[in-house]
Amino acid sequence: MNLASEKTIGEEGRFRGRATMATRNRLQLIEFGLLGGLVGTFLMDAVMIATFLLAGEKADVFFSAVGEKLGGGALIGIVIHMCIGTTGGFIFSLLVIRFKALDISSLRRGVMLGFAAGAVTIPLGCIPLAIWLGQPVLGVIAFSIMPHLVWGTFLGWTVARGTLLLGKNTPPIPV
Repeated sequence: MNLASEKTIGEEGRFRGRATMATRNRLQLIEFGLLGGLVGTFLMDAVMIATFLLAGEKADVFFSAVGEKLGGGALIGIVIHMCIGTTGGFIFSLLVIRFKALDISSLRRGVMLGFAAGAVTIPLGCIPLAIWLGQPVLGVIAFSIMPHLVWGTFLGWTVARGTLLLGKNTPPIPV
C-alpha cells in the first residue's frame, strides 16, 4: 500500500494525524459491522421470542436458561446474546475488509455473504450451546435456523450498505 498516494485526514477530521482515507473507511466499515451485528441480534431475538410464544413457551425461555447457567436471570442471557451477536458483526466486517474474495460489490452480494455467515453461526454456536445447556442438539439447531439467517441477512445488508456508501476507497488490508 502506497501511503504517499493516499489522502490524509486533516486536524478538522474525525481521525487526527496520518490516518489515511483507506484506514478511515475500514474503521467506518467496522462500525457498520458492529451496528449490523447489534440490530441483527435484536431482530434475531424478536424471531426467537415469536417462535417461543407460538410454541406455547415463555418468551424468555432461552435467555433465562443462559442467564441461570451463569448464575443470573434472563437479563444476563439477553446481554450475553447481544454481545455475541455484535461480536459476530465485528468479525464479519473484519473478514470482509481482510479478504478480497469476500469483497462486497452489491447489496445482493452482501446479503448472500451475510446469509452464509448466519448459516455458519448455526453449527458454531448452537452445537456448543446445546451441549452446555444440556439440550438436544438437533432441536436447538432446528429452532435456531431462522433466527440466525435473519441475523446474517441483516448483517450482510448493513455491511453492504456501508461498503457501497464508502465506495471503493476501502482496499483489503495488505499482508
